Amino acid sequence: MAWPTVEMEEVTAASYGCSMFRQEKPTLQILAFEAAKNMSVLVSLYKSLTHDEFLKLRNGPMKSPGVAFLNSTDETYLLGLACKEKLEDLNHIASVVSRLSKRCVDEELSRFETAYQNMKHGTTIDISNLDFNSKKAGKIIEKMETYASATSSLYTAMEDLKKLELYEKRKQRSRTNEKICFQRKHVRHLKQVSLWNKTFDKIVALMARIICTVYARICVVFEPFVPSLLSTTTVTTANCFSFRRLYVSHLKAFHMKKNNKQKASKSSPILSGVTMNNKSSNIKTNVNQRLIQSAPPNTVGAAGLTARYANIIVMTETYFYSTALITDAARKHMFEILPVNLKQTLRGKLRSHWYKVEREGKGLEEGWKEALEEIIRWLAPVAHDTLIWQQERNLEQQKLVAKPTVLLFQTLHFSDLEKTEAAIVELLVGLSCIYWYENRRR
Repeated sequence: MAWPTVEMEEVTAASYGCSMFRQEKPTLQILAFEAAKNMSVLVSLYKSLTHDEFLKLRNGPMKSPGVAFLNSTDETYLLGLACKEKLEDLNHIASVVSRLSKRCVDEELSRFETAYQNMKHGTTIDISNLDFNSKKAGKIIEKMETYASATSSLYTAMEDLKKLELYEKRKQRSRTNEKICFQRKHVRHLKQVSLWNKTFDKIVALMARIICTVYARICVVFEPFVPSLLSTTTVTTANCFSFRRLYVSHLKAFHMKKNNKQKASKSSPILSGVTMNNKSSNIKTNVNQRLIQSAPPNTVGAAGLTARYANIIVMTETYFYSTALITDAARKHMFEILPVNLKQTLRGKLRSHWYKVEREGKGLEEGWKEALEEIIRWLAPVAHDTLIWQQERNLEQQKLVAKPTVLLFQTLHFSDLEKTEAAIVELLVGLSCIYWYENRRR
């Protein structure tokens, strides 16, 4: 299947010297905002797959104390979670581009959905022709960043114009003031330089190329964890999934190979040092199940308490480092949002400490500040990442220029429920002791 280049999309009918070849290509217009959001996520996903970023992931979040204690120390398991989340993000972007492609004039571009599915279920992708991090791919990424940024500015400008026009309407003024005239001119300019006036053909061609580049890159970086590769005995960079070419020169040559007899090497150089074990099978089963729904029964996510526990931990951290006195209202609020079982556990712990004070005469504040600071040091980052992850993926709050920075395995979603609740109880008991001591002293 031959795919047109982006340059071909820009060729006008005048090039042929005959008006009968002229065909008007539709532009994105209001769909520009959805395209910009997904374009921005695609760029972020592309950048996250460089060698340096992958090493940062393995040496940073995967080895953080909170993730290690609450989630897992098994790097294979965590890599599987990261791989599945990146594939889900990419598949969502591909579904948006598939819808946009239905409006393309070029017949090959309009069949992007079929091409993408064929790529995922094909025999091989020739990684030797992969242009990840090439100058050509870099130019496309820069162009998409510019488009996404301009479209974000357009959205803001249109909102400002709407407010100005509404204000004038309320004032019942007959003449349009200079501010509105200037804003309308600004909006018209942004429509020209953003995705608003770009054709479906041009934008689909740009995004489709990078989507396929990203998918092939994921096959290289996370090859043991890509669902489509699970049936193969040995997976390699030379024979993992492939095309003859990967949309070379903007989808110019899109030809699937059915029989690749290259000799397979033993492992991906990027994954050197990762030992496969049985725990990775947790990711390999139920391939069609969404990652967020795959949390085991003994986790915070399966209990539906991820956001609640993250907020409690962050509130505790805030009160702990605050110089102001913790109020009764604040303590009551924190207690009320606890689930019933945690309320009971907390009461029992507090009774035990009060009994110890009465019996031994020791102060409740003794040693608690150091203990709480130690727990907060490793627990709070996981709670903050949880709230960041949710905010980044909240469709209503997500900005047009979206840059996801946190993966689900870094959050409380896959955290062991018992360990997490024990840590929260310790935090609240310690905070109560500090509260009691500070109030008594004052």
